[in-house]
Amino acid sequence: MIKNFKRMMVFLKGYKKFVYLGMLMYLIVQLLEFASPLIVKRALDDCVLGIEYDWVEVTSVDEHTVNYNDKIYKQVRFVNEDSDTIVREVSVVVYKSGFYFVNEKVMEGTKELNGNVLTITKKDVSNDYLVTKLSKNEVMDFYSPIYNILIILIILLFVRSVLSITFSYIQRLCNNKIISHIAQEGRTVAFRATERLPIAYFESEPAGKMASRITRDVDGMINCYRTLVNVVFNCVLNFVFAYVGMFILDYKLALLTFLVYPFIYLWVRFFLKALRRIAEKVNELRSLITAKINEIINGINILQIFNYKKQTIDEFDELNKTYIKEQLSEVKLHATLGYNLVNVIRACITVIIVAYFGLNRLKFGDIVITAGLVYAYNEYLLKIANPVVVIFNDVGAFEHAMVQTERIHKLIEGELEDDSRVLVPRYKGDVEFKNVWFSYVENEYVLKGIDFKIKAGSSVGIVGHTGSGKTTLMSLLLRFYDLKKDEGEILVDGENITKNSKRSYREHIGIVLQEPVLFKGTIASNIRFGKEGVSDKEIEDILISIGGKKIIDKFEEGINAPISRVGGNMSCGEKQIIALARVLVYDPAILIMDEATSHIDTETEQMIKHALNVVRKNRTMIIIAHRLSTIQSCDNIIVLDHGLKVEEGTHKELIEANGTYANIYRAQVVSD
Repeated sequence: MIKNFKRMMVFLKGYKKFVYLGMLMYLIVQLLEFASPLIVKRALDDCVLGIEYDWVEVTSVDEHTVNYNDKIYKQVRFVNEDSDTIVREVSVVVYKSGFYFVNEKVMEGTKELNGNVLTITKKDVSNDYLVTKLSKNEVMDFYSPIYNILIILIILLFVRSVLSITFSYIQRLCNNKIISHIAQEGRTVAFRATERLPIAYFESEPAGKMASRITRDVDGMINCYRTLVNVVFNCVLNFVFAYVGMFILDYKLALLTFLVYPFIYLWVRFFLKALRRIAEKVNELRSLITAKINEIINGINILQIFNYKKQTIDEFDELNKTYIKEQLSEVKLHATLGYNLVNVIRACITVIIVAYFGLNRLKFGDIVITAGLVYAYNEYLLKIANPVVVIFNDVGAFEHAMVQTERIHKLIEGELEDDSRVLVPRYKGDVEFKNVWFSYVENEYVLKGIDFKIKAGSSVGIVGHTGSGKTTLMSLLLRFYDLKKDEGEILVDGENITKNSKRSYREHIGIVLQEPVLFKGTIASNIRFGKEGVSDKEIEDILISIGGKKIIDKFEEGINAPISRVGGNMSCGEKQIIALARVLVYDPAILIMDEATSHIDTETEQMIKHALNVVRKNRTMIIIAHRLSTIQSCDNIIVLDHGLKVEEGTHKELIEANGTYANIYRAQVVSD
């Protein structure tokens, strides 16, 4: 818990003043809550029920005296020993809904009224007293000495309520400001971390699961902060001030409450352990559901074509059933050992308080038991129970929040690529692979001792059957994976490509994929992607130079025409032209074309060839291709087979060699 709190504090740079202000507001609110039962106790005991306090007849009139039957009476608590002369003791007794005057002091005990005779019994001793029932106006007269005190206490309660509302409002504003900042910073940092994760991470994690981490798991961090603040500051202060009040009222019962804490500790520990186990499963299943939905949406066309609806629904339903089963386990845990049991305990607290004081016959030692005392003590004891109530009411959300916070920080604190940037002079473009061995799974090599050189400014084609290692070769050159010490090395301009950070290195390498990646935006925004300061005129000139004028003329908005998600409103050829224009804007020293012509028709291929002739100027071009017509004009062609380099040479030389390349070429000519 402390570790997660420290993690969140990192996101609060510049906002810690709101944290401290919120803590201060919590403290003030708890002080006001602490004062409330004491004020109510005073109002009940000294004012509402204070009419039964000891009365005496006196001879002089002041602001505390009452005139009744032409005699003057005052409560003993207001008697001034210097100025007041006491004639005799009298009593005012409350019985059921009536108020009665007695011309003598009555004893304490159980009351019973028969006519105008009041019988009071205590420990088998009974006394009878003649009483006179007071009228409504007479009752108000007897209350008049304490009006001012009652008004002051009522004003204090009102002011306390207003202050409590005001400070609570300020505290919530501070809390929400902090929470909003955590959400903003958390998602931003998580998204930045995603950009720097190794490619291997994305191969093992579904895209929908990643999206769930960046969105929902950050919300968990917010809930974690909110609950931590509530428990650490609100509940702890509540607990401390409640005990202060309890010790003031009755220290014996306050000490007695400590006997239940070992039981509560074991109860909470067992509950949290069980809940955390369930929370981990629920959050993992929730991410898998998100990933499954994302997979279905992205492949909806294939799903419909192959009528895979029933199987897909069954798979999703099975996953959803497992998720619901775990959620129900959490509900059952709460219902048996959580909030239901807490509510029973809260009810028992009130019963115990009433029984504790009631069995002492309204007197305990030197403490007179009053309604106000019972009320105040019950309030404080319930406040002590509040932390347990909070734990069991909020612990479900808190455990989910803790799990989600740890999940998002596994992403943020995981192994990230070096993001530092050093200005590296533009490469000449010499590339060399020296005895390169590589495997995704240990001892299952995809590349086996690859050696070749590419001269700066030349064009090289790499061909081979599926699974021969072509894409892996380029993934290594792009540093999606780095070679180990005993797996050879890759050099650019005579230097190992791991010398500089990946970010610095990749500034000089570009790639056009088999299926170009376009982002929602415009043609212009996709072309100037990652390269700010490029004017619309420059973009238009680049498009025209590579044969993309048709794209400009196709749309009324020209290069400002919108592109839908993943470029759905563009043909394959148009996507490739936009991707090539992006390369020209980026101006890399080395360009990789990863089977960029495998999905286009012959006419579009001619357009792409023209574009390639423009793009290849002043840079090293590496073309991975199935369609050999794309690479016939390359300066050199490298042939791979099952991870081995089996041939190398020009198109003419390889045809004459009558080897693997020639066989592939003849097969394509026959099929065409």
